[in-house]
Amino acid sequence: MGAAHAERPRIGLVLGGGGALGGAHVGVLKMLEELRVPVDCVAGTSMGALVGATFASGVPPQAIEREMLAIDWTATLGAGDRRHLVPMQRKRTGATYSNTIDFIVDRGGLRGDGGFLSTQYVEELLRLLIGDSRDTSDFDELPIPFRAVATDLRSGEMVVLGSGDLSQAMRASMAVPGVFAPVTVDDQVLVDGGLIRNLPIDVARDLCADVVIAVALKLPTPEPQTLRSPFALVGRSVNAVVEANERAQLATLDDEDVAIIVPVGDIGSSDFDRVPETIPLGASATRKVAAELERYALGEDEYRRWRAGIHADTVGPVEIAEIRFAPLRYASADYLATRMKTRPGDVVSLAELERDMSALFASGDFLRVDYRLQPTAGGAQRLVVNPVERSGTPSFLRFDLGLAGSSGGDVLFALRADHRREWLNSLGGQWRNALQLGQVSELETAFYQPLDVAQRFYVEPRMSVRRTIEDIFDDGNRLASYDLFEAELQLDLGMNIGNHTRLHGGLRWNVAELEEDTGSIPEVELGSARDTSLVLGAIHDTRDTQILPTRGNYVQLMYTDSGTRLGGELSYRQAEAVIGHATQWRGSLLQLSAGAGRTFSGDPPLYRDFSIGGVRSFPALSRGESRGANYWSGSAVWALKVAELQAVFRQVFFAGFGLHALRVTERFDAAPADTLFGASLSFQARTLAGPLLLTLGAADDGSVQLHLALGRPIAEGTLLDKLH
Repeated sequence: MGAAHAERPRIGLVLGGGGALGGAHVGVLKMLEELRVPVDCVAGTSMGALVGATFASGVPPQAIEREMLAIDWTATLGAGDRRHLVPMQRKRTGATYSNTIDFIVDRGGLRGDGGFLSTQYVEELLRLLIGDSRDTSDFDELPIPFRAVATDLRSGEMVVLGSGDLSQAMRASMAVPGVFAPVTVDDQVLVDGGLIRNLPIDVARDLCADVVIAVALKLPTPEPQTLRSPFALVGRSVNAVVEANERAQLATLDDEDVAIIVPVGDIGSSDFDRVPETIPLGASATRKVAAELERYALGEDEYRRWRAGIHADTVGPVEIAEIRFAPLRYASADYLATRMKTRPGDVVSLAELERDMSALFASGDFLRVDYRLQPTAGGAQRLVVNPVERSGTPSFLRFDLGLAGSSGGDVLFALRADHRREWLNSLGGQWRNALQLGQVSELETAFYQPLDVAQRFYVEPRMSVRRTIEDIFDDGNRLASYDLFEAELQLDLGMNIGNHTRLHGGLRWNVAELEEDTGSIPEVELGSARDTSLVLGAIHDTRDTQILPTRGNYVQLMYTDSGTRLGGELSYRQAEAVIGHATQWRGSLLQLSAGAGRTFSGDPPLYRDFSIGGVRSFPALSRGESRGANYWSGSAVWALKVAELQAVFRQVFFAGFGLHALRVTERFDAAPADTLFGASLSFQARTLAGPLLLTLGAADDGSVQLHLALGRPIAEGTLLDKLH
């Protein structure tokens, strides 16, 4: 515990909440260091608790600034740049979801996890910031005594956290209700302390303070015209409550205390990408009250001794003697061990251990993954991993909605519910079910069964019934629509290679019936057919997200050999391959893609031809307008970032220009196999409702289409669907 000099008053530093605005506290700490003002205790709320606990752990302001500027807030809060840790099966089962919100299915019905965002990477950040201080269970024994403030939702009262797990206390203090899951401690349900005490001056006085230095982050008063939408009104109502309890605390300051009010301008509490801008604001506000602070300044030698007394040593690498897992109800500890790079006998840094925890969390089975280091008799450390499983059975339901339309008359939708049951056995068996209504209506069930502990090899039987509307065009004119009904059984064997690659092959039994819906074309053969095929495939996926990727590659190959063996009535051989690459450069986005499909032999039915056209495959055409036995295509889209609603949560808007080429041969409408060149203007974004695409496409044959797509992608008929 840091001791105050006998001849000076004890100084308590109070750091208020404010989300991203809390970066200003770092600027305040830097100026207190420059003015040689010591601190004898710290109390903080929300982001003030994060900065305050780090400072109280003995980390100097310059180091806090360095760490704060190095934080990737998109990865920490928005979980960006983490998909490389996700196992291949998890990527495939969520490949076309436009949202990631899972509902837990149990006897009580459906329920969520309590927060819109995961806290795993926030807790990882906190553990790395405070280092060894996490092992200090009494916050009075930190280099500087510390208190965090939270709100108990059950009682509606303030909770002052002065003992326990320091990183958990920090996280509880900043658990914004509905955004992050609350922290449950005994019978308390703890959330952001700002609801009750955003500036805990009274807490600092109770802790040690003869004199208080209070840092409040001040938002500008909103203009009336900005308070018209429901979201703006709700947000302002919360801010008003927080500001009211903050003003009440500021009113308790006397002449000996110092208030540092930091105006933050147009920076919002969720603008974490602007944290670097807030640090100078805190320093500037502190300079304005430098004369008041200088009353408490120490001489150089005395301050140097004070600083040396609270300095925290850097945590070095640790040797791992053994690895243990806390008891698990469903998941397999043996499988989790294969997901970690750390092995007994390794010497690792805390950052490397956190990467292992991130890899375990990315498996998708846990609310969060924590760990503890315990010393052993030999001087090495025992690593105890604590994966926190969701309460109830690991059964989940996810809902999805997709809408699409075009100037060619398409009005399409997809309404889908996906259910999955995890860990049906010790190897990680997974049962999946799906129901979809829309242009493609489908009922599907599948069972994914790993064959080894590491889940490298697997077997997967699938059954489905499906209805698809097949539109037939001639020279750009829609002539007829047909209903395709299919019942299908497929048995796959496969191999997962790391987190990015999958090889698979198997047999597919399909019974299909084609019926007239609107219009009629004599060349279309109606009726039913049995199709038995050998199907081989490969997937390589390093994209940062499945939908509208901004970085990474996607490659998929598919080969189908259909014959009369095992009762089949059709005979043909087809192959298709697509490749996509996305990269960013100086705020712009470049998306490259190419695809090709070929029918090597036989005469496949109409519905096995390659169908191209739509917002993703060729934007100058209507969905499915070009249909043939063979195709190749290529496109390049350059997009410039034009707006950011929430950059941290990847709600970024791009305006783009694209060039496209397409050649379809042996077309169903017998049109010439000319190469079609086109261009497009597009507007694309990730929104709370899913991905948004608005594209105007034109081709050199005079075709022009305006497409709009929102949410779950609507299938267009080739593997090109998978690229964007």
